[in-house]
Amino acid sequence: MQVVDAQIHIWAANTPERPWPARAHPHRDPPLEKDELLAEMDRAGVDRVIIVPPSWEGDRNDVALAAAAAHPARFAVMGRLDPLDPASRGRLRDWRQQPGMLGLRFDSPKFESS
Repeated sequence: MQVVDAQIHIWAANTPERPWPARAHPHRDPPLEKDELLAEMDRAGVDRVIIVPPSWEGDRNDVALAAAAAHPARFAVMGRLDPLDPASRGRLRDWRQQPGMLGLRFDSPKFESS
């Protein structure tokens, strides 16, 4: 039987070259990167994971997609997309053609009620 975890976060550091929006903070520092995640998966007996990029990085998928490209048998991605950004509309047509991309994940604070 294959064991799959359906929601894992990995992320890169908040740097001037790769800034995060002022949205939230990660639950740990340093970042959790793909190599550490692979080791944890092996220790726990998890065969595959679906990476959901965390909200504190903003609506970006680069780290998750790079992990899926490097390890397609272990990682897949439910990517983030800002549905309120007009530029997002043009990205939907080819969304699932990105290697490793399974679909979309929405949990933007823009949708929270006051």
